[in-house]
Amino acid sequence: MNTGLHDVWNLVWKLDLVLHGRGNEELLQSYSAERRPVIKQVIETTDFLTKAMGTPSKLAQTLRDAVIPMVSRLAPFQHAFVRRLSELGVAYGGSPIVEGAGERYFDDSLRGGDGIRSRFLLVLDNDVDSSTRRAAEQLAGSFSYIVELRLRPRGNITLVRPDGYIAYSAPSREGSGALTSVRSLLERQTNTQQGTRAA
Repeated sequence: MNTGLHDVWNLVWKLDLVLHGRGNEELLQSYSAERRPVIKQVIETTDFLTKAMGTPSKLAQTLRDAVIPMVSRLAPFQHAFVRRLSELGVAYGGSPIVEGAGERYFDDSLRGGDGIRSRFLLVLDNDVDSSTRRAAEQLAGSFSYIVELRLRPRGNITLVRPDGYIAYSAPSREGSGALTSVRSLLERQTNTQQGTRAA
């Protein structure tokens, strides 16, 4: 069930941008590149567990019955099991629309009414220098139809996708270079003509 929910969440924001004329073909194609490996891993894990739990071998059954109770009490195993089952450990590194590990963005500021709201978030450190702040404001303004700038007490310039995954992150000291990478990443997956008109 979690796989299906993550599939929908990965696809719905991409379809929304495309249907509103703001996303392009590369954005849509990223769905398969991102979700196919996850689905393959779920199927392989399910196959392995089915074989392990249903083995006809008495020796394997005895080992299984002795090892599983011991291992399942270990905190690292429990943590890894919950992350795998919930798919909170999924990352989209290698995606054509992600630079970096593509991990989930966990931040209390996104809870409640201050969530993502179907937009990219450009998260900027409160203490960034004024020229970087102006450049970030211009970037967010040129993509105002899909990008919202938020200031947070964090040390990075981070682009968070509408599904809550990090598309790009770099230390704030990289300033305009990081923002150039963010712009390039946005242009690759959106209709840049609309971004130019919105500027």
